Amino acid sequence: MSTTHRASIAVLAKNRYRAEALALSISAHSEHETFPLTRAESSVLARYSRILVELDANLESAMTIIRNTVSQSPDATVIVVGLVDSAESIVKLAEAGASGYVPANASFQELLLITQTALKGEFACPPDVTFALFCRLSELAQNHDEDSLQGSGLTTRERQVMHLLALDLSNKEIANRLYVSECTVKNHVHHLLKKLGVRSRREAVRVPARFCQRS
Repeated sequence: MSTTHRASIAVLAKNRYRAEALALSISAHSEHETFPLTRAESSVLARYSRILVELDANLESAMTIIRNTVSQSPDATVIVVGLVDSAESIVKLAEAGASGYVPANASFQELLLITQTALKGEFACPPDVTFALFCRLSELAQNHDEDSLQGSGLTTRERQVMHLLALDLSNKEIANRLYVSECTVKNHVHHLLKKLGVRSRREAVRVPARFCQRS
């Protein structure tokens, strides 16, 4: 007679009753065997490759748990449940190695869906959180691009011209935007191409992405 393998999930919470309640609910509504935990010691967590962590007030402690778990088992799936104050905090959780995030106001069905998605190897969170997360990642990427351009030795005006080149504007259009002469724009373009070590405007606008790939 064949037996069905049930993937195990450790459910870590500060309070025993919370860990047991979550573990029992997940086990009853999924194919997963669950184990409630209240101890976050590495020796305990090392026994599991799938862990659901309920956040307490200390975000840093959760990040430490995530890092320790992933460092011991790079393929581990860590899903975080609880209140996070900003998209930036969710970015930090993802950077630490979290595979999913379930906000405190999510339904139990959403928790199950996010858990299943994360176990498939995808970073999972609700749509509204995903939107906020991507906005934050976009902001971080833009800041990274700006830092890269500053490190290239371009002047403030040359960086402005660089951004307008990325919009595929002509020298005349850039001149109108910056209220300078077309000849001045040509000089700026010449200087920034030389500083960036590229030959064309098209190559110039690719420089920030190239810098990010190296960092």
